[in-house]
Amino acid sequence: MKVKALLFVATLALLGASIAVAAPPADKGKPAATGAGCKPGIAVVLRGTLAGNGAAAPLTVQLTVSGGNHYAAAFKKAAQPLSIQITASTKVNRQGDRNPADLKSGDRVRIQAKACRADLANGATPSLTAARVDAHPVSA
Repeated sequence: MKVKALLFVATLALLGASIAVAAPPADKGKPAATGAGCKPGIAVVLRGTLAGNGAAAPLTVQLTVSGGNHYAAAFKKAAQPLSIQITASTKVNRQGDRNPADLKSGDRVRIQAKACRADLANGATPSLTAARVDAHPVSA
């Protein structure tokens, strides 16, 4: 009787272990690593000068990149000026002004955006949507 119970418990343990290590289905679990389905997790910080005035959101601002964080290096080498999307959810700050229409050509800016790691691989420059824009007018 003890042998049957021991074999039954061992069989259940092996069955449970095989279920636990089974891989999840390909379409379930993690989001896509690149493209439309990816979840951006890399912060890209661009510093530079605006090449045009702002307008009401949604809009695209033209930015001449002069620096930024590690992930901005490819954007600095790309053809200038770059187009950065600004949406209604983008936080804008220009000396207390919060409206994207207050952005002026020549302003020094720092733009924070997010991108997927796979989209930034090998020096690629995916299109960016700004999460935050901090602008300062040109000092005289």
